[in-house]
Amino acid sequence: MLMRSPLLSLSLSLLSLTAAACDKTTADSATPTSGTAGAATQGSPAPALAAARLDGAAFDLAAERGKLVLVDFWASWCEPCRRELPLLEALYQEHAAAGLVVVGVSLDEQRGDAEAFLRNLPLSFPIVFDADRSLGKQWSPPKMPTVFLVERDGTIARVFEGEKDGQLDELKAEVARRLAP
Repeated sequence: MLMRSPLLSLSLSLLSLTAAACDKTTADSATPTSGTAGAATQGSPAPALAAARLDGAAFDLAAERGKLVLVDFWASWCEPCRRELPLLEALYQEHAAAGLVVVGVSLDEQRGDAEAFLRNLPLSFPIVFDADRSLGKQWSPPKMPTVFLVERDGTIARVFEGEKDGQLDELKAEVARRLAP
């Protein structure tokens, strides 16, 4: 019989928790994951997204019809999200004049966590806080971060889940292709 030391068992447990940390949609398990009925999937109409932005203004995805929109689900506790947000900001700055809209949806448990994180990373695109978890439930992002590319007609053109090698380059190319005249 193989005996493990308590330290080894603890180390393995912590490693597995760290590896899975951003595979959850929120810090609690109340938000469904992919495969849930009504989840936002490629080719389906984008769910409603109307919420107050962190700056107090209103954001409504329906008002952005006719524009290419990136909807990014993130949280301050998610390391891949922390790496992705500055890259999305650069993409937004590059293509905003051509009609690209980016909106971030914070799935942090506490609004203050998102606000504190954003004080160190100012973003020019709107950020909404999913206080009641309704956006997470409607959109059901499968991993953190998840970017939904919403076409001008309001359908979901692509879903970029988690952090994968080459995925950001693929997103950039997809945005440039869809915005090309």
